[in-house]
Amino acid sequence: MINIIMSKFPEENSLYIYKEIENKLENKEKSFLIVPEQYTLESDMDFINSIKFNAVMDAKVLSFKSLITYLKQRLTINKKESLSKTSKTIIITSILYKLDDKLKLFSNKADDVDFVNELSEFFSNIKEYYFDDDFFKSIEENDNIDSMTRLKFKEIKLIYDKYCEKIKKTYLDSEDELSFIKENIKNCEFLKNTNFYFDKFDLLSDLRLDFIKELIKIGAKISVSISVDKEYYENNMSNDLSIFDQGFNFIERLKELDKIRIIPINKRDSFEDIKHLYENFEKYRPKIYPKEPQNIYFLESISSTNEVENAGLIIEKLIREGTSFSSIAIVMANASEYENIIKRIFDRLNIAIFIDKSKKMTENSVLKTWLSLLRIIVFNFRKEDLESFIRSGLLDFGENSLQRVISFQNYMSERKIKGSMIFEDKYFELDEEYYEGKKELKDEKQKELLAVNSIRKSIVELIKPLYEYRKDIHKASELVNLIYYTLDNNLIKNGFRHYQDNIKEKDLSIYEENSQIWNKFMTILEQVVAILGEGMISLNMIYKLIEKACENTTISIIPPAIDQVLIGDFDKDRINDRDIKIFIGMNDLYFPNSNNSYTLISEKEKNQLKNENINLKIYEDNKDDKKLLNLLRMITTSKKIFFSYSLINKSNEAMNISSSLADIIQIFPKASIRKITGQRYDLLKYSKDKLDEFSYANLWKVKRNEKIKDDEKNITRTYLKFKKDSKEDKIYNDAKTRSYGLFLKGFNYSKDKKILNKNIAFNLYNKNKFTVSEIEAYAKCPYKYFVNYGLKARDLESLDIDYMELGNIVHYNMEKISRKLINEDIDKIDKESLDKLVEDNFKQSIKLSLDKVRASDNKNKFILSNIYESSKNSSKKILEQIKQGEFKIDTVEEKYGKNQAYPEVYVDGKNYLEGRIDRIDKYGDYIRIIDYKTGSKDIKIENILNGIELQLFVYMISVKGKISEKSKDYLKPVASFYLPLKDEVKSLKSSYDKENIEKIYNDKLKMNGLIIKINEEVLKLLDTDYDGKNSDIFKIQRGAKNIFTVEEEEVLERFIKKLISNYIIEIKSGNIALNPIRINESTYECQICPYRSICKFDYSIDQDKFKDIDKNLSIKDIKKELDNE
Repeated sequence: MINIIMSKFPEENSLYIYKEIENKLENKEKSFLIVPEQYTLESDMDFINSIKFNAVMDAKVLSFKSLITYLKQRLTINKKESLSKTSKTIIITSILYKLDDKLKLFSNKADDVDFVNELSEFFSNIKEYYFDDDFFKSIEENDNIDSMTRLKFKEIKLIYDKYCEKIKKTYLDSEDELSFIKENIKNCEFLKNTNFYFDKFDLLSDLRLDFIKELIKIGAKISVSISVDKEYYENNMSNDLSIFDQGFNFIERLKELDKIRIIPINKRDSFEDIKHLYENFEKYRPKIYPKEPQNIYFLESISSTNEVENAGLIIEKLIREGTSFSSIAIVMANASEYENIIKRIFDRLNIAIFIDKSKKMTENSVLKTWLSLLRIIVFNFRKEDLESFIRSGLLDFGENSLQRVISFQNYMSERKIKGSMIFEDKYFELDEEYYEGKKELKDEKQKELLAVNSIRKSIVELIKPLYEYRKDIHKASELVNLIYYTLDNNLIKNGFRHYQDNIKEKDLSIYEENSQIWNKFMTILEQVVAILGEGMISLNMIYKLIEKACENTTISIIPPAIDQVLIGDFDKDRINDRDIKIFIGMNDLYFPNSNNSYTLISEKEKNQLKNENINLKIYEDNKDDKKLLNLLRMITTSKKIFFSYSLINKSNEAMNISSSLADIIQIFPKASIRKITGQRYDLLKYSKDKLDEFSYANLWKVKRNEKIKDDEKNITRTYLKFKKDSKEDKIYNDAKTRSYGLFLKGFNYSKDKKILNKNIAFNLYNKNKFTVSEIEAYAKCPYKYFVNYGLKARDLESLDIDYMELGNIVHYNMEKISRKLINEDIDKIDKESLDKLVEDNFKQSIKLSLDKVRASDNKNKFILSNIYESSKNSSKKILEQIKQGEFKIDTVEEKYGKNQAYPEVYVDGKNYLEGRIDRIDKYGDYIRIIDYKTGSKDIKIENILNGIELQLFVYMISVKGKISEKSKDYLKPVASFYLPLKDEVKSLKSSYDKENIEKIYNDKLKMNGLIIKINEEVLKLLDTDYDGKNSDIFKIQRGAKNIFTVEEEEVLERFIKKLISNYIIEIKSGNIALNPIRINESTYECQICPYRSICKFDYSIDQDKFKDIDKNLSIKDIKKELDNE
């Protein structure tokens, strides 16, 4: 006789069983409570809480797995080793890799953990339901079944046969063990008259039912709980509750084993509206509830995020009313949609939560670090693996390790060190020749390399033994042993110990979780060795097997015994213990159907097989019905229920209310759907977070002079007074850290940069000497100037050559060539001599600008080769320009400043400019100034007048302050030019002949800048071929805008000195305003600024901070302004 304990209330079934076991034990009758694996812990705890202590000590709560273990220990028959779930995963994964070339449908599936899990479960069910060769043959030979389905089962059979072959001699999987126990149960006399209670099973497989049948044969007493409505079971002619169909099938299967006796269980009285709901749930013709429900609520939100925020508000309201967190559960219809949102928002709201889910080993930070170590070796130092490993915080690199780790990480990244390069010392050595004579730079580099090599040494010592095995194939046992010894290193062990000591004080749950990792990982390594033994395999394949085993291994998470909201899904039995349940995600996309789960056999294929009378019992479980049945079970244990849905998910997909929830709403026509789509005063008061948000919004309305309602204003005023006067806030000494202080700081936040403290400004800028480059930088953006010249921020060194270094190389080359041409008869210099001069100087300039590693980099060598060719062309052009005018090179790289060849430029009575001029050409007392540019740059008068192109004019001011040694008169600068030294690619829209192409090239290399027309002969002196309109060596702008009279030069000099003086005053006062200059809508300083991540300038919202240049400004305007002073 099988007792069937029947009720649609699972907790009532369980309570009845607990009391029965208590009675049996008091009568000295042995009893076993068997529950599904996932419910073992919960059932154990419920059982302990429901019966007397002495009975607890004698009872056993087991799963089928633990029951098998228990019985195996009692049976003294030789048996093989048990196959764990992890070992099964390793075997199936290795088989998939080996069979990959023979598989069509399932090729490349070895890395798909969901597929491996489905396959593993399918293999279990093949044995659980006795599917034999005839079953697979019936599918393969049936032409009515489509070819893809037949191929699928053929490949499943191929993989399954290999699996059986692999475990045959060594292992017993759980199904084989149960068969073994079933066959030997006749030897278990100690089970005679023992009571077996099977609780919380929706269905049992053929193998498990046969096991029960054998128990009955030896005289064991069987009781099974089934969650079915007894009234519906006895009168189901209407057939309007399909969610109980599986329970009916279960009963029919039990009838095949023995006679049954139904023990109906009634539920205690519950709330009227909730009772009405579970009595009419999912019925085709439900009865209407005539009143407004008092314990059932329906919520509509705009989005998933808004839905979780509203759930938080409800929880805060419940807590204020006296409810504890431990009475509340949130049930997610779709965990992937809601879990991270809940974590983020509830953390902000300070709502304590426990997420009830199985956690994979691969989600643990400790294991992630160990796996990243193996990936470093397997994938040859991928950047992401190396950074994940060294920045994990789980390694013991000694004192001050963080800064050294960052230095190492930056060095590896910037020097583009990959793969085996880390083992080569040449990439981590100081280039003595390059740093000769650069003591300060050398000391800094040596310090950096000392830090880098300290980390490098630790990593190399750790990984080198295993790294040498990364290629070819080796014995599996040998590779696993090397992995073990790699992890059994002080760098790993001490780091892990320190990490645990630290985390134990902060989060005990993480500490406990981490404590499991080492043993579990060692078990996986042992299982790999046990399965593969001395077989030959690659390190890459070993890593993949370990990774997949880790993905399939879970970490036990025991909920801490503190007051927390329980978060779970519809499969979590623990949720039934909570009185208040909030169901979120009750939308058509997520409930009851969820399309994001992988299924080995599709619904279509299942129906196809059913039509051919092929009974696929594995899939007789309807997932949607199971979800609905679990919802019903949760309803029956509730005292208050909130059903919630949103209109849009986090992917911005529109969603409708779930049809099941719509049916529930129809049962309660007098219930109102609370649409929490905006600010609700009745809920706001329960959340400081929401009140902060609400008050911020209202303050901004006031600030923008927008309309605001009186009640909104009053709520805001009252709440801010509460924050200001809060005793909780006054425990803090620093006002900036107080809640009210933070609120004001947030409201008043601005990207505007305050003027520096006087002492800071004095310490940064206590000088009178400036360079014109500094002044131009300040004019372009005061904040950029502060970061560059005040904080002296600099970019990390890169392997790639940068524009500054290219400029230095080209300048050095031009300097040496120009110096060589001083007092030379340039007509006698031929092309070969010039090219040789360029070559020698170019090589020397590279030695001075780049260390050996950077100079030998292929990318840099390619760029430098192009620059070299360009330098040869530029040098040739310089010769031509000199030949074509009367000016000859006088000095090169000449300094101007105090005690220099040319005087400093005073801009007021105290502050002055110093610098260096690339080249000065001379004709009598006339001076032509040349400034080399490796980029393209055209002088514009509006830029000068707006203070951002002052360099050429400042040079002229300095030069005109020197007296000629011959004439004893002041020198007269007549031109100050930029000389471009860079070839540029020109897009040709039509065909060009050689002559046109040469003209384009020559135009690109023309000098351009400022000309002072002292007299009519000046332009002819600059270019003897000047025809009055055009020149082959310098540019004349349209309208001759770049040609000035002596009077205009004097006006500009006065203006520029005054402008620079004002800039210096601003600098010294500590003005670091975020005011980048903007030339036009598409050209502004921030585009090329390396400090954008510091200032956080946002083009879309910071338009008001731009300083637009005044394109209408003219010399006449300036003269008028100066004259009026």
